[in-house]
Amino acid sequence: MQANAYSQYALKDLHQAIDLMDRKISYSTTLEAFDSQTAREAHLRKLSSKRAALVKSALTLAALGVRCDPRFLPRSFIHVVQDEGVSVPEGSAVAEGTETRKPSGRRSKRR
Repeated sequence: MQANAYSQYALKDLHQAIDLMDRKISYSTTLEAFDSQTAREAHLRKLSSKRAALVKSALTLAALGVRCDPRFLPRSFIHVVQDEGVSVPEGSAVAEGTETRKPSGRRSKRR
C-alpha cells in the first residue's frame, strides 16, 4: 500500500527532514571535527545539496496546494516579524490602559 505523496503528512515529513538537515549543517560548521578544511567543505556541500532537494520537494507540494500547519515549518523557513509592521488596535483594552475584572459572584455547582 503506497501513501499519497500529495498529503499534508508528506509535507510535514519533508519539513521535519529539512529541519534535521539544518541542524546537521549547523553541527558540522561549529562542533564536528574534520581532518582538513576540504573535507569539511565537501561534507557541507553534500548536506546542502540534500537540503536543497528537500526544499524543492516541499515547495513543489506547497505549490500543488498541499497545506501544512505553520507550527511544523522548519526554523529556517520561519521569518521574524519586524517591529515596524506590528501595531496595537485602537480599541483594545491594553491600548486604553483599562483593566479587566473577574466576576465577583460565586459559582453554583451543577447537579
